Amino acid sequence: MKFLFIYHGGDVPAEHVEQNVADLWRWIDRLKDRGFETVRFAGNGVKTVSENAVLDYEGKVFGISIIEADSLDEALALTQDWPELEFGGKIDILQAM
Repeated sequence: MKFLFIYHGGDVPAEHVEQNVADLWRWIDRLKDRGFETVRFAGNGVKTVSENAVLDYEGKVFGISIIEADSLDEALALTQDWPELEFGGKIDILQAM
């Protein structure tokens, strides 16, 4: 089964940012090393496009991963030690149709 993980950043205190970034890369590299992550994109929001306007991006999405797992339960289990959770970060999980 394929899943899309959408990573939403939390509010990381300035004194924890460097360590948090290192922890996030280590965590995501483990997903790839274990064969779960097949695609990765990390970036910064730039613009939000709607029918009426193009605005500066104000969201907290900073990346995505495409994950291959045997079940939703397995995909959920992969998120339990995501470092951003302790700072209020969230992961949206979408299942491929």
